[in-house]
Amino acid sequence: MTHTKIIIGIGVLIGLLLFNKTKPNFLKLILVGLSICFTLGYFMEFPIGTVAFMSFGILALVFSIWCVMNKNIISFLIGIFTFLSFVWTLFDYQFWNLLQFLMIIPLFCYIWTLIKYPNYKKELSVLTILASYELSEFLIIIGTWIK
Repeated sequence: MTHTKIIIGIGVLIGLLLFNKTKPNFLKLILVGLSICFTLGYFMEFPIGTVAFMSFGILALVFSIWCVMNKNIISFLIGIFTFLSFVWTLFDYQFWNLLQFLMIIPLFCYIWTLIKYPNYKKELSVLTILASYELSEFLIIIGTWIK
């Protein structure tokens, strides 16, 4: 088990603990979907692992669209960076390291949401899962610099 799965797993557990504070049922559905995608990601065989990876990216896009519709820009940034990471990995774009380094932007946005907790209470569970994914991506690039 890599540190990436441990970090995302902790984020999923914290997100599930915040399940009751997630208000719209739509966000609860996204939260459950992200948790299932993470669980299915352990089965890295062809069909299941690929479907879980693609579903995680699609759910991040759906969350980003929901944030735009509700005029929540900070949450949108966290969601769209997760989706961009999914797209860059799926299509094997160049400059992947640049996007991993830019994951510091949504991490600062997540810290901002923790500071302004009452304003983001209803979507904090989903934001925690997405921020843990972004933290793991950022730590991958930091790990390559340290070696």
